[in-house]
Amino acid sequence: MLYIIIAGLLFITSVTTHILFCRKATRPGLQAKAFIFIALIALAVYALETTMMASVLDGRSLWSLPFKFTAGFIFVLLVPVYLSFYVLTQLTSPSQKILSTVAFLGSASYADIAASVKEEDFIMTRLNDLCASGCVQLIKGQYSLSASGRKIAWILRMMQIVLGRDIGG
Repeated sequence: MLYIIIAGLLFITSVTTHILFCRKATRPGLQAKAFIFIALIALAVYALETTMMASVLDGRSLWSLPFKFTAGFIFVLLVPVYLSFYVLTQLTSPSQKILSTVAFLGSASYADIAASVKEEDFIMTRLNDLCASGCVQLIKGQYSLSASGRKIAWILRMMQIVLGRDIGG
């Protein structure tokens, strides 16, 4: 169990280091390579720690692998999970624009939404999808966020604040 805790702490340290790096980066855009580099360093630290602790701890097995390998494998699997959420903060999809606009305005007419998503030809399709999924609701000609839509808009905004990014960069 200690191996899993160590791997988890190293992963949290990697993510925290990456977030601090992103906030200080002068070059805009994705810093995915930086995270992979940070994660590889943390994985090397994990390998070194587990090698030194091998005589102290008895690593039983989980998934037919010794705990130290299992925990390292979990660490490796967490890297793409974090990267997928990190990349989401950099994207500006029509759905994200619509959610952000309606969240900012409180409620918005179709004209307000169309103004925020000018270059998209499929606004109505996106609005219908968001209404069907329950994120946006149409009430008396005005679109507003449902409780789940507010949660999604809040999570997207918090991810962007934590990473020090605006929508789309």
